[in-house]
Amino acid sequence: MKKNLFILASAMAALALGACSNEEETHGVDLSKPISLDFRPAAVQTRATVGVEDAAFVINDMVGVYVSSSTLAGSEYANIKFTRDNSKWITKTLYWPSGTDSYTITAYYPFAGSENTAAATLSVSVPDNQSSNSYTKADYMWAQKTSVTPTNDAITLTMDHKMSLLKLDITASPNMGLGLSQINDMTPAILGSIPATGTWDLTTGDITPDDKGTTHQSIRPYAAYVTNQSLTYYALVMPGTTFKEGEKFFTLTDGEDNTYSYSLNIEDGITAGEGKYVELDLTVTRKGINITSFDVGDWQPDQSGSGMVELE
Repeated sequence: MKKNLFILASAMAALALGACSNEEETHGVDLSKPISLDFRPAAVQTRATVGVEDAAFVINDMVGVYVSSSTLAGSEYANIKFTRDNSKWITKTLYWPSGTDSYTITAYYPFAGSENTAAATLSVSVPDNQSSNSYTKADYMWAQKTSVTPTNDAITLTMDHKMSLLKLDITASPNMGLGLSQINDMTPAILGSIPATGTWDLTTGDITPDDKGTTHQSIRPYAAYVTNQSLTYYALVMPGTTFKEGEKFFTLTDGEDNTYSYSLNIEDGITAGEGKYVELDLTVTRKGINITSFDVGDWQPDQSGSGMVELE
């Protein structure tokens, strides 16, 4: 009887030791519980707000996700689709492949390609007509977390904007017979040699315009108009897009084919940076369009680098 008790006690001790050892090896994570991921767009700085300040994904937005212990191409989970529902993300159930390895989690928006098929690069494009809310579909976003230790806690990835945002704030000149409502009825155009397509490296998040690809000679921006109080135009362009000093940059054409124009009088012109915004304050008169201020900054929170240039 004593011998049997000794064997039983030894077995229980071995099991306890094994369980403790296993818990240490897996960092205390329960591998039977699924990975929990959440995504949010980087909040836009106040002066570069697109539509609303509280940026958020909406129903049917889709994010692609890679979970890898080595390279993107060798991901344990490759290009898994996460679809936004009312209050949560819908996807296939993912489990940590191991409790001992660390992982890199890469997320991008909008989802492209096929699930379970890795792609190191994606093709991206910007439309020449961005006058509807569909222009936000060109708001390519990316996030990456490295050396992630398996956990049962939710992991949030804040996704940075990879394109460049142009924002034109319009002021009317009532003493010259123009109001915002009249301007809003005009057709706006941002002019230049604007790359239409590019390549997106999902490993680094960098977007490179196609130098020899199609270019837009003009873009019709999205208009955000609040009844005779404010009028702002927004457009998304490829990083690296340049607008040259002295060349026509922005026009407004009314129903009688009268065109009001602004030629860029900013020294050295404008080069659109990745994840940057460019903001111009413009005043429209019967004689044309004048600039009053120019601002460049980071299109994500808690970063420095914006600067205001006041123009006479």
